[in-house]
Amino acid sequence: MERAWNHVHYTIFNFYKKIYKFLSYIDPFRLIYKIPIVRKFYAKGGIEDMNAFTEDVIFNNKISGIHSIWAGIQMGGLIILLEYGMFNIFQTVVGKPLIQFFWQPGSLYKWLFIIALLVMPWILNEKLLFKNDKYLKYFNEFDKESKRVRYKWNWISFAIITGILAFFVLSFFPLSKI
Repeated sequence: MERAWNHVHYTIFNFYKKIYKFLSYIDPFRLIYKIPIVRKFYAKGGIEDMNAFTEDVIFNNKISGIHSIWAGIQMGGLIILLEYGMFNIFQTVVGKPLIQFFWQPGSLYKWLFIIALLVMPWILNEKLLFKNDKYLKYFNEFDKESKRVRYKWNWISFAIITGILAFFVLSFFPLSKI
């Protein structure tokens, strides 16, 4: 489970890197950073190539880059979608739409519901990905894998993500019969 979840995280991170690489061709800031006066301004701060700095440090850094943060958020979002899908199935089994119970005006239960939805992804991702920077160890391991193995895991990750999204969407159909 841990290895598969880290593969999904790695795949999302690399997806963001590829999207960034694609969009960087039309990014006007890349052209602005090439203007000599702008290059000199950043050179005073110790940055020789602002485009490389932006790519390597701000976006693609595995520890604190924006893509790493977004990938971690997506991992939590996938768990929330699973939880909410299971909540929809539970409502169907019980035969009552419980969501109205939680979202009544002035109800304390809505805050408990939100906290419950957010605590589980935090616990799971902390245990499987972030504790002792496990994801960094896995990222380094996955970087060394052959292209064929990475390709296979990209498809498996895509299937996992698509399955979670499909489960979430399809969980509303039996709920609509209540």
